Amino acid sequence: MTSAFLASESALSDIDSAAQTAHDLDPRSRVRDQWISVRERYAEVTAEYLRLSAAAGASERPRPGVEELTRCTDALEAMTEEMSRFAQTHAAELDRARHSVTELGVLEQRARVAATAAATALDEAPPGLLGLSTVSLAADALRDATVSLGNAEGIRTRKSAATAVLAAAERVGSALSDAPGAADRALRVIRSVDTRRSAIETRRSQIPDQLSALRREFSADCSQDLQDSDAIIREHLRAADAHLDAARTALRTTPDQAIDDAEAARDDLSAAEAAVAAVGDRLRLLREVRADPAATEARVRFRLRDAQHFAVNNALVDEWGSVLDAQADRISRARGVLDRVHPDYWSYLTQLRAVDHRIVEIVDRMRGQVAAR
Repeated sequence: MTSAFLASESALSDIDSAAQTAHDLDPRSRVRDQWISVRERYAEVTAEYLRLSAAAGASERPRPGVEELTRCTDALEAMTEEMSRFAQTHAAELDRARHSVTELGVLEQRARVAATAAATALDEAPPGLLGLSTVSLAADALRDATVSLGNAEGIRTRKSAATAVLAAAERVGSALSDAPGAADRALRVIRSVDTRRSAIETRRSQIPDQLSALRREFSADCSQDLQDSDAIIREHLRAADAHLDAARTALRTTPDQAIDDAEAARDDLSAAEAAVAAVGDRLRLLREVRADPAATEARVRFRLRDAQHFAVNNALVDEWGSVLDAQADRISRARGVLDRVHPDYWSYLTQLRAVDHRIVEIVDRMRGQVAAR
């Protein structure tokens, strides 16, 4: 009877964890639920075995008879056979689960080794490097990932945690490798941003003349939104200067912070540059439209005709014909702002751009309908 019990326990242990792992890998799997049913029946047989074993070893109670022992032995052997059949029926899924556990063990070992190596590298790094934000953030991330790995349960969570540790360890290595050159990189970025600022300042000097030309040549409505451009540019340049000052200060002690400050200055300069370009671009566009207003309208009408032909060729006129006709009306109405004493070329161009954009949207939707057929 004892031999039958040991054999059944061996069969149980071979399947038990694999069935749980199969469920962790795929919650839709039925293996674990079916296995629980087998285990419950096995638990009943095991309880009987333990009762008989206890009775057999007690001197004060009647010992179990041969028939009882035989029935229990037969029941244990039957359960062992049932568990073996279960293992054969679900061999592919159970083997896949066991293989995943083996792979996970290898992955977790790699993660632990990588974490130890990264921690050692941090301990041995010069104190000056540890003060860099890139290094300190990487070290914090490694610590958090290692803690998460220690607390992880379930194969998916453990795999994700181990992968995170490997990534965090790699980040520590990169941060330590890059740290010695941070000061040189920061200095290059600061110089680059300084050069860009000088170029924007040079272009900014043209703004008063360009605004004056806009006011002289076109109606006030054509440039009303640009009248505060110089003040806006100055504000962005002041913000950039503040970030550059902070970058130069940080360069001596925390060069990685200096890089961040310089990049913030670059963002401010991008906004200033856009404001500078807006004035010159407006003057150029308005002059082009004034020189040949019909050319702009012709381009939009050409796109409209293409859209109408597409609707006709693909039997979409019933759905989109009236919508496209409405765009033609919008084009005609846009021309009205040119019939004033002081033509509003900017409104004309803005309206035609809106129509052009709407036509593109309509064509995209029609193409989508054709593709879906």
